[in-house]
Formats: sequence, structure tokens, C-alpha cells
Amino acid sequence: MRNYIFLLLSLETFLSTSFAQSRSSYIPITIPTRDHKNLAADLYALDTTTALPVILIQTPYNKNFYRTRVGVPEAGGSAFPYDSLHYNYVVLDWRGRFGSRDADVPGYDRGLDGYDAVEWIAQQKWSNGKIGTWGGSALGQIQFQTARQHPPHLVCSVPMIKDFKTKYSDYYYGGVFRKEHVESLAKLGFLTVQTILDHPANDLVWRVVENNSNYPDDIAVPMLLISGWFDHFPDDVIRAFADLRAQSAAPVRAQHRLIMGPWLHTAVGKAQQGQLTYPHAAGIPDSLTLRFFDYYLRDIRNGQDRDPIVRYYQMGVNEWRTTNDWSAVRHSTLKLYLQAGGRLVPTQPPDNAPPDSFHYDPRDPSPAVGGSRFNPFNPNLPVGPQDLRQTVESRTDVLIYSTPVLDQDLVIDGAIKVSLLVASNRQDTDFAVRLCDVYPDGRSLLMTQGIRRMRFRNSYTNEELMQPRQIYPVTIELQNLAITFLPGHRLRLVISSSDYPHFDINLNNGGALYAPGDTLLATNYIYHEANYPSFISLPTPFVTNVQAQPPTLPEGFRVEQNFPNPFDASKTFGPPFTTIAFHLEKNTRIKLTIINLIGQTVRTLSEETLAAGNHLKQWDGRNDAGERVAAGPYLLRLENGKHVQLKRILLVK
Repeated sequence: MRNYIFLLLSLETFLSTSFAQSRSSYIPITIPTRDHKNLAADLYALDTTTALPVILIQTPYNKNFYRTRVGVPEAGGSAFPYDSLHYNYVVLDWRGRFGSRDADVPGYDRGLDGYDAVEWIAQQKWSNGKIGTWGGSALGQIQFQTARQHPPHLVCSVPMIKDFKTKYSDYYYGGVFRKEHVESLAKLGFLTVQTILDHPANDLVWRVVENNSNYPDDIAVPMLLISGWFDHFPDDVIRAFADLRAQSAAPVRAQHRLIMGPWLHTAVGKAQQGQLTYPHAAGIPDSLTLRFFDYYLRDIRNGQDRDPIVRYYQMGVNEWRTTNDWSAVRHSTLKLYLQAGGRLVPTQPPDNAPPDSFHYDPRDPSPAVGGSRFNPFNPNLPVGPQDLRQTVESRTDVLIYSTPVLDQDLVIDGAIKVSLLVASNRQDTDFAVRLCDVYPDGRSLLMTQGIRRMRFRNSYTNEELMQPRQIYPVTIELQNLAITFLPGHRLRLVISSSDYPHFDINLNNGGALYAPGDTLLATNYIYHEANYPSFISLPTPFVTNVQAQPPTLPEGFRVEQNFPNPFDASKTFGPPFTTIAFHLEKNTRIKLTIINLIGQTVRTLSEETLAAGNHLKQWDGRNDAGERVAAGPYLLRLENGKHVQLKRILLVK
């Protein structure tokens, strides 16, 4: 059990925090509650005679694990806002958990404990009466519950990777049981699996639960919400933020802020996310959280009130961008149509094209690899962006549709929908979609995923079985993303009927859900003709021209990668140059240049005949005259007299 809890702490971003200052000592304290119980907590303070603002963290995962980690730096970034010179910290065990086990009262509103803890802390000599709260996931939800009770000394809150609502879609995606996620929550003691499985449709029980947990109008303190594009529920955090901006107490509506980074649930604030690295996003949550706390708890006039309402990370180009309204970022919708031969293009499909088909065997489901999986009991679980070529795309139970190699940026900002015309030889089955970014070297990296159960194709309330071989429309909704597919890359859809154990399998028998029964082999069809078009809808700031035919690229003439990207020529982080790797399969005369976005040559790195094999060149952010160029996006141009390849480089300083 100790190992399990250790893993979960890592998941909740506590054990993944980096504490920038020296190790702090802790003092065990006891916090009384209104029902005459006692909650166990630890106080972290350099000097208990000095009254400072206090950051309260309420955890279900054992406060004792913080004792060995406060002040211990961790490579790769952090999320924890540790500043022991200006703040004291209280880490509290939830009622009924660990040190507070004896205070357990079934069904008790832990928001009341949050109120009692805030008000008790405000009276202590080491507190100046200003309290903020912080934490992610379960530690984020209890902040909403605490704020709902309006403790007078609560000034602000930073809930991360969590919405305040509890609802059907938390446990069912597209009507499919989130098997791995819910079973992990059950092992952690938050629920029982059977309770969730007893309600496989969005019935009255779920609607009552959602209604009782929908209280943005009860929030009266400024909140900084933080989440990630690779997290479980980025859409819910974005929606919760919009609700707070529209419905919370009028004096604080304009003070809420949102940060959306390229982060997993388990790695908020870190550079490494799955098989990709985002060094420009490392450490952002802790620094901006401290800025938020400094403004509200220390009265530092640091401009927080003038900060952008929304900061979001545009993956691909690896840039932080800002907006006052996330929903206003996208202005157009680009439709890419599935066509024969695995093509994904912006032109309507032809008449009378035969459907594609695949077999789905519930006894051998398409495996879940990467993505927003949740299983803290498996430290080796592959999550986030993972290469699907060998594990998923090589199987015969998938259909793959890819754009041509892009010759310009394909920008996506928002929620994605995949609209399919499908049929099956069974009364019920699932359709699962994985969206990948295909790199020039062939890696097919998962960006997001979704699924839909056909009996819930029209409604999550009522079940409607299919008639075999009848054609039905179905929409698979994918989570919000901010990503730019770069020139030389491709966007890919991988379609199957399972993504297991991320989502539970469909037995294909049309019987009662999640009950024992025979499994049936299904033959599933996807149509892509003029009368039955299937397509993906991409939210974009502008309509992008995706070429219907790929540009001709010779074999063995390719840019592999450049790293780091972005890079910082002033040495603030990483090497003061980016290394460019390219491959030639035969002796070739090449020209390698850096150009700006209007096509002007900034630097010529190589103009020579090179032997077959792998080659490396470096750019230090200077032009041909040896002068540093301005920060911003540039293009790497590799040409051989006939063919050209472009790759974006971002210079940050």
C-alpha cells in the first residue's frame, strides 16, 4: 500500500514538485473541526514567530510523504509553488485518511473541514490571516468545496487538473466505461466500481449528482486554474473556467486566470511528456502560481491583475500564447475527408467508393498505448505522446487515414470532432479514434483519443441498438488541443473498435452492458463516398490549405530532427545552439540554410557535397554576419537542387 500511495503522490504533482530552496522542517499540528474531531496536519515554517501568509494543501494521500521531499530539487521542472521566505505551508490529511483516520464520518462534507482549517490557521501566531489553497486533482476538487463554504480568511485558490462538477462523463467517455481510470479510483478508496457500473447510461442519478456539484455561483475568491492538453479532462477545466468567469461572484469574475500547458496529469510543470520534451513549459505552473499568490496574499503589485486571462501552449511550434477568451481563438472549421487508400484530404469523396472494413475481436482488443491513461499502480505505464506504429498501427484491426505531407502549418485550437458514417454486422459495437502527429522520421505520436458506443450514438440517456449492415452516423468527440502540425509532418487518424484497457471492451452481442456474455467477432465498416462522407472537423484560427497530393520528396533525403526546439542562444536553458540532424542515402550536393518567415536567407550552414549517411549541423542563433538575430520562428531549409524540405525552429532569446 505504501508503494501505491507513493505512486499516487507522484500523480497528483506533489512528488513531482521541485522545491527551489533549502529543506524545511515540519511541525506536527492538530486542527479541530466543528464536530469536535481533529485533523492531522504538518506545518512548514522557517520561523514560527513570524506571521506570514499560509498556503493550505488538503491531501487524501498522506501528508507524511511531504516530510522527506520539501526542499529537494527535481530535474525537469515542477508545479509546486514553494517559497519558504514569504509563505508558511500547512499540509493536512483529509478526514478519514491516514493521520485523520479517526475523524471519519461517512458522507461528511469535506468542504466544511476546509472552512474550519482556514479559519483555525488564520488565528495562529505564524499566520497573518491571509490563506491561499493549492493542489491538483483530488487536491484541486477540495479547494472548490472549501471555497464554496466561504471561509472569511480564504483569499485565493489554485486548483489544478480538476473541475468542480461530478458527472457521467467523468466515468464514461462516449458512453464507454473508463475502465482503467475508474478501477484505479476504486483502489484508491474514492468509489466502488460496481456503483459506477450500476449506471451505464446518463440516468437520473447522474443528473442529480451533476446538479448538486454545479456551483460556480458559490465561488467568491479569485482562482487560477491549471491543466494540460494531455490530461484526463482538459475540456472540463476549460468549461469550469468559463463558468467561473460568467457565474461566480461579480467582484471576482474578472480575476480568474487559466493556464493550459503541454502536460500530463502525472507531470504538470515538467518538460518530459511521454516521448516528447517541452523545455519551454518546464516550471511554468510554480512560477505563475507564486506570482498569483504574491499579488493576492502579499499585496505585491506585480501586474497580475493585467496578466492575460488565458495562457496556452501551442504544441508543435512550442510557443506560449495568450487570449482573453479561449473560445474566440478559433474562427474557422477545416474539414478533412476520409477517402480510399487511407487518404485524409479537404476534397469531397467521389461517388460510389466502397467502404473500408476491419474485424474487431473483443478477445484481442486494440491495446491502449499512451494518451490520457490513469493507473498510478503501474509506474511503467506508457502515457502521453507515444509512437503507435508497432503496437497499434501494425495490427489488422485498425484503419489508418493520413493527410499528405504538409507543406505549411496546420493549426488546431479547440475541440475536435470525427464524424463517421458506419455500419456493422452486429447490433452494437464501438468506434475508437486516435489522432496522431506523424513526424518526418515516421514516428506516429498519439496526441489525443476518443471513443463512442454505438447504442449511445444519439443519446447517452437512451440505448438504441443497430440493424446489421444499416448505415448510421456517429460522432466521436476529441478533447481540446492547441497544436500546430508542422511542414513535413502529417495528421493521422487511427480508427479501431477498442482502446483497451483505457476503455472497456464491447462484447458486440447487443446484450446488457458490463454483464457476462458471449463475445462476438464484428465486421465494422466506414463509408467515404459522396452520399456518405466521413470527415474530421478541425477548429483553426484560419482555413488551412492542405494539399490534396503530397509534395515529392526523394528517398533518403530528409531532415530527421533538430534539438532543442525551441532553443535559447543566450544560454538561459540548454545549449546555446540547436543541432540539426539530416540523412542522405547517397552522395548528394545539398544546401542547408536558415530562412525567416518571408523567405529571406538568414544563415547558410552548409553548401557542399556530402557523403551518404547521417549528418549534424548546428545553428547558434546568429546570421551570416555573426550577429544575433531576433527571437522568433525561423525555418530550416534543406535542398538538393530539385527538392526542398522545411522545418520550423523557434529561437526564444
